Amino acid sequence: MEGARGVAGATNHSGMTMKRSFFWLHFCNFYIGVVALSGCATERTEYHYRSQSMAEAMGRPVDETFVKADGTKVVYSSKRPGIMQDNSIADVAASNTEQPALDVREMKANGQVVFRAIFPEQVLDHVIECVRNEEYDLMWTQLLSDGAQKELDTKGGLKYFYAFFAANRKEVMATLNCMKINFKNGHVIIRKKDDLHLIAQLDATLRKSYKFTTMEFESTPAGMKLVSIR
Repeated sequence: MEGARGVAGATNHSGMTMKRSFFWLHFCNFYIGVVALSGCATERTEYHYRSQSMAEAMGRPVDETFVKADGTKVVYSSKRPGIMQDNSIADVAASNTEQPALDVREMKANGQVVFRAIFPEQVLDHVIECVRNEEYDLMWTQLLSDGAQKELDTKGGLKYFYAFFAANRKEVMATLNCMKINFKNGHVIIRKKDDLHLIAQLDATLRKSYKFTTMEFESTPAGMKLVSIR
């Protein structure tokens, strides 16, 4: 019996040792994995397709790179992301002069919010945020072009602006979200109206499903502005 208890005790001790070893091995593997992940953080880069016609309409080069305020590198290229090779992506990024980071929504010390936009899609993002949060005062003062404000003033100004979104907010949001999803895949047609104005319109396959189908933008010294949603 003593021999049996000795064997059992040794077996139990051996089993506990194996369990501790197994746990320690897993802990070490987890810790090493976390350290490896934290040490291998890479720069985030977004790649977007831009055709020649889109570039001409916006008055921008086909291939362009800039850096967002959060450090994300944004690369526009005439090559579609799905068929880009790694080396061609690197060539596109390296061949462009990076623009300084742009803080597209800045909060001043006094609480004032300032929007900045140099591309139509940045205006689109701002409009989506304003309509979602019902920040119509901010949209009026920061996003609308001077010409749009003057035209709306003849219809009642900010009061009319509020009434329009009160009546059409759901339909406008549907169009804005569709625009954002399809802005760079060919289902949003971008054309130049004149030297300062761009038109972005849902294509024929999408237009029939939405009450609002078109956005107009104006390039101003203060950046890209919204003219209309119609």
